Amino acid sequence: MEPSTYVLRGNRVAPMSLNEIANGAINYSSFFNLKAMKKKNNLDKAFEKLSEFGITLNIVEDRVWEKMTYGLTTGHYDPNSLTISVPNRIYELACQGERESLFVLFHELGHLVLGHRAVLHNSKKEAVQMEDAEWQADTFAEVVLSELGFYMNQLAFDFL
Repeated sequence: MEPSTYVLRGNRVAPMSLNEIANGAINYSSFFNLKAMKKKNNLDKAFEKLSEFGITLNIVEDRVWEKMTYGLTTGHYDPNSLTISVPNRIYELACQGERESLFVLFHELGHLVLGHRAVLHNSKKEAVQMEDAEWQADTFAEVVLSELGFYMNQLAFDFL
């Protein structure tokens, strides 16, 4: 029986280990002081602060988002314009500290922080999970959420 080939869920990007992604997520959390912001219910201020670094957070009216995306996605990151777009409901719930909505925002921020650009799409070698932009962004979001005190049962770190 031959080993199964990994199927990418997103763009193929430079490989990153779980520990490398975790370090980026922890540094991001620390830089924006997310734990304190969450305790004070000020996560909106952390999201607004992104603009100071040239990052646009584009909040789209829910009905417009549904028409644009056919309801197939809850967030998008454009590396060319450093723009993260989400529907209003996701942003509002994330500002209130709702876990799934925070996951969406931190996932999109993960694409930005991890420097995702589709550059390996013509590689002749078979893809591996460490090269999957979606896996990397999911992992980034999970680490940030665990830093904020959310229980994340699927993560296991060698350095913890």
